[in-house]
Amino acid sequence: MFKVEVSKVEALDSMQSIVYLLGGLLVLCSSIVAADEWSFDGHIKYHIAATHYESDNIIAQYGEQSPVDNSIDFRLMTENNWGAWDTKIHYEILALYGDTPETQQALAATGLDAASFGLPKDDRRLFNLTGEWGDDDKLDAVHRLDRLYLGYNGEELVIRVGRQTVSWGNGLIFHPLDIFSPFSPTDIDKDYKTGDDMLYGQWLFENGNDIQMILLPRRNPETDEVESEQSSLALKYRGRYQDKWDYDLLAARHFDENVLGLGLSRDVWEAIWRFDISATRLKEGGTAVSLVTNMDYSWEWFEHNFYGYLEYFRNGVGETEPANYLTADTALQKRVQRGEVYTRSRDYLGSGVRIELTPLFNLYSSWIGNLHDNSGIFQIRGIYDWAENLQLVGWLDLPYGNKDTEFGGLEVGESSQYLAPGHRIYLRLSYYF
Repeated sequence: MFKVEVSKVEALDSMQSIVYLLGGLLVLCSSIVAADEWSFDGHIKYHIAATHYESDNIIAQYGEQSPVDNSIDFRLMTENNWGAWDTKIHYEILALYGDTPETQQALAATGLDAASFGLPKDDRRLFNLTGEWGDDDKLDAVHRLDRLYLGYNGEELVIRVGRQTVSWGNGLIFHPLDIFSPFSPTDIDKDYKTGDDMLYGQWLFENGNDIQMILLPRRNPETDEVESEQSSLALKYRGRYQDKWDYDLLAARHFDENVLGLGLSRDVWEAIWRFDISATRLKEGGTAVSLVTNMDYSWEWFEHNFYGYLEYFRNGVGETEPANYLTADTALQKRVQRGEVYTRSRDYLGSGVRIELTPLFNLYSSWIGNLHDNSGIFQIRGIYDWAENLQLVGWLDLPYGNKDTEFGGLEVGESSQYLAPGHRIYLRLSYYF
């Protein structure tokens, strides 16, 4: 495979890069559309979380057994449209203050791959638009541009270049066709997906079908160079058959592997059924087949509105034996490190229910179960629209399972230490403007 090398401008730190790129785009757009106005909106979210880990959990042994953390999520969004052109810019500040940052640093020092979590970084992205300003054991904080693109929207042709997002596939919890920064299956806040630097194109046909293209260059985090082996090129055709079936056809070259995919959906018995399947030719040899199928339905019961879904997922690179969940240098481990896959086993079942108790208060419950080791996680949350543009959310994460299971605890090496998610309670207050 060929390699493309692009050096970063080392004279600018990440903050200067953000300022110059943002200023350049604003000057460009304002010079074209001086008479038009920019629209501004955004949000600020504060949440506090308390977690409890078992005493033999490696997280508790390298930090607090019952950590408490505070988080801030501030996002300022602006956009403008002139004729067929548009631009969108999102600036965000993310900060975590409490017991967890110090624990993360201690775990990362041990070389534990599963500890490499935290706030978004731009190690793999084409441009470094993230600046870190947390320099305390208690604080992890970044400010960054999460959207920054210029787009053209014609009658048939759509083109966008810059930092943006795209979501493909029909999964509700798991997303085998969404190979670009998918949400974790346990994420609750899914307002905004993390953006990537890409070229996006779409051609709209007269019959309503369309074809989409993505070119997404990435850097090798070890060399800091843009390489074809780290990048993605993908095409997706979306169509409709006999006014009953919606289908997607996917072909991609993704991290130096060929990927083919098929997605289907249609109405069934007043519900919606969906099915996605992908086949990846692995660099290690062999073919990994992943699939997801689900059905969701809305109904009214005892004068309350209900919504529910059921989903099955098969992870083509997943393991069936817990002893192999943390094995390094496998197709599974590489996808976990890239943030493409978040679960380690082969087969899962998930479900969820939403109940509208009042027009202002909704109660949600969800479950994900590992079908190989009988572990899983329950999530319960309530959302209260407290006032106009003000929302209060509380929720619980309740993992379960025996030792040597994915959610109950995986032994780390031969140290009799276990890695497992903790029992957690959150409270979040969000203001939208």
